[in-house]
Amino acid sequence: MPEKTTKRGNKPEKLPEKKSVRELIAEGLDLPKELIMDIPRLTMIGTKQLFLENYKGIVEYESNKIRIKIHKGIITLEGKDMFIKEITSEDIMVTGDIGTIQFTISS
Repeated sequence: MPEKTTKRGNKPEKLPEKKSVRELIAEGLDLPKELIMDIPRLTMIGTKQLFLENYKGIVEYESNKIRIKIHKGIITLEGKDMFIKEITSEDIMVTGDIGTIQFTISS
């Protein structure tokens, strides 16, 4: 995304980016932004375990490919012998030999 600037003489000045109401609330209450703004949070342990918070659903589930719906897109995991070890309405843990992680963002 291009930076927002304004010209004054020959020097461009950066304009402050507008923050959403949710982002301002998260900052004001000192809460993690991923909770308030519905942003996914991934935690990897080596290439053997992935913990994903704030997911929306499972799109595809095979031992070599798992596709997970997030707020604005899909996360695709590819590897070998992968399986969902734990799952709740908000969190999911995938274990196995995770080779690649791909983010497909939709608008």
